[in-house]
Amino acid sequence: MPISNLMQVGGNNSMINETNSSDPHSSLENVCNRTELRPVAIYLPPLLETNLSLALLYIVLMSILMVLGTFGNFLIILISTINNTFNKAGKAFMVNLAIADLCVAGVADPMCILGVVKGATFFDDKLEFCHFIASMCLTACFCAFLSLTMLTINRCFYVCHNTFYQKFYSRITVGLLCITCWIIAFLFEFPNFVGWGDHTFDKKNHQCIWDRTASLSYSLFVSVCLIGGPLVVMAICNIRIVLEIWQKKKSIYELDSDGHYSSLKVWNETVRTSKTLFVIFTLFMMCWTPYAVVIAIDIGDKLSMETHLFVTMVAHTHSSLNFTIYFISNPRFRRSVLGLLRCRCIRVVKGPVSQSSESAERKTLGMVVNSISL
Repeated sequence: MPISNLMQVGGNNSMINETNSSDPHSSLENVCNRTELRPVAIYLPPLLETNLSLALLYIVLMSILMVLGTFGNFLIILISTINNTFNKAGKAFMVNLAIADLCVAGVADPMCILGVVKGATFFDDKLEFCHFIASMCLTACFCAFLSLTMLTINRCFYVCHNTFYQKFYSRITVGLLCITCWIIAFLFEFPNFVGWGDHTFDKKNHQCIWDRTASLSYSLFVSVCLIGGPLVVMAICNIRIVLEIWQKKKSIYELDSDGHYSSLKVWNETVRTSKTLFVIFTLFMMCWTPYAVVIAIDIGDKLSMETHLFVTMVAHTHSSLNFTIYFISNPRFRRSVLGLLRCRCIRVVKGPVSQSSESAERKTLGMVVNSISL
């Protein structure tokens, strides 16, 4: 049976009678004895055919998120890679988060649009591809949760326990933690391959995704542990950071002699970074809490298609927001990005640049990297 739109109607096996009419004189009893049973197939058209206005709105919004998320996360990764700026632990976690968000915005989001346009029949002969998209999307989301949690914990130790921070967060340790995030994320998704959960084309989400109705225990595990757990940890860390900043604020002019911070400038940068991280956490909570609640309470699949479509789209929105947060909240980062783009445009128009121009471009890249405070 295809994953899509060939669904059995009424109970477990809805059937119709098909009689053999080769003998026109057969009795009613013989007709009944020759009755054969066949499942009824029902075609479920794509959303674009059944609800044009809703489909167009969804396509427009998802297209904006796709472009914004792909461009923004790719730019973060590109700048960090060019300059090899992994000396600060927070930046490594930020890049890991950007890679996970890029998988969602650049791969999963286009498949969501395709599902709305083509419907489940498009994936009937592409089951492995559908399972891959569903697995990749959930793994990337879990990795984003873990990376953001690691980033918040890193910032908490930097602000509240700076001595421990300097000893623990080496390049090797941070690299291993980033790789571990991906391994753990896949292990959390792997139960969908072995029966504790499943992958499917969800007729209400109109996309290839994990089957939220396959197992109540796994759905609760995703909702409470994999989404709720990181939220609790990040909330605790942000509270600790706010309290520490509030205490240090009283003696802000003595920071130059404080063993934890080298200068007042570093402290001001730490405060600004912590505020940005708190905004990222707040938006993460706003995007993923509705989805966590819906999958936990609707294991029977009773809620409307619009509800599931909306909360899933909002959850995917978070993968496109982090770059925007930096661009809006950090004037230095905004100026540096615009300078980088302007520099690239000039290079394309004028051809190869001189050595002095190349030095200026490197300087611009350095400004961008320095402006990414995490």
